[in-house]
Amino acid sequence: MIDYNPEQEKKLKTIIDGHRHERYEVDIELVEGHVLKNFVVNPNVLRPEKMTALYLAKWLFYNNGLYLDKNVLDMGSGSGIQGVIMGLFGARNVVLSDLSHSAVENTRENIEKYSLKDKSTISQGDLFEKIEGKYDLIVFNHPFFSDHIMEQLLIESSVIDRGKLIHRFFEDAKRYLSDEGVIVMPYFHVAGPINDPMVQAPEHGYKVIERMSVDVKSGLQIGRASVYELRLKG
Repeated sequence: MIDYNPEQEKKLKTIIDGHRHERYEVDIELVEGHVLKNFVVNPNVLRPEKMTALYLAKWLFYNNGLYLDKNVLDMGSGSGIQGVIMGLFGARNVVLSDLSHSAVENTRENIEKYSLKDKSTISQGDLFEKIEGKYDLIVFNHPFFSDHIMEQLLIESSVIDRGKLIHRFFEDAKRYLSDEGVIVMPYFHVAGPINDPMVQAPEHGYKVIERMSVDVKSGLQIGRASVYELRLKG
């Protein structure tokens, strides 16, 4: 069991309390003058506009060369925001997958809303359980907190995991990356090193580069956040 310090306890409780919400729609600004209008967020799904997911979405918007005319996988799709961004701004085919039924249905609704059905496949499963083929880019907005002592705060959204998921992901992902395939993952540093790709991925044979770092001052995850790019060594 991981014992978090008081700052981590407080921030995790704020995050989870903030996700007890009803269905709503929100305009998500990617850059000044370019807004994702009326994005749907359903109950039991993490709020992308108030999380590190927002900064990952903005980074993907700016860096569409990574997925332009390529096959991409949005692992742990949640509301579907990362897959929607990649589908709208250049990906050839997008696969979106999540373990949560609520997330899968939310993803499906947003894929339909933004007219991406023809290039998208949606599945429900544990990591790569239902995934087939090879991908040029895998995006994984994974759980940041691990093995939390406040069990009553657990919700379907998988804010918390048992510290093993990230290692299963790194090993399994090797079979689904194309020869020049890339993994992109964000991280919220308040969560500590347990699920930090910069710390954990190298032991699985990945080279990790921090592509973005931001000091987040608003929303539900206040503190330093990063976006990492991972490639297999050799």
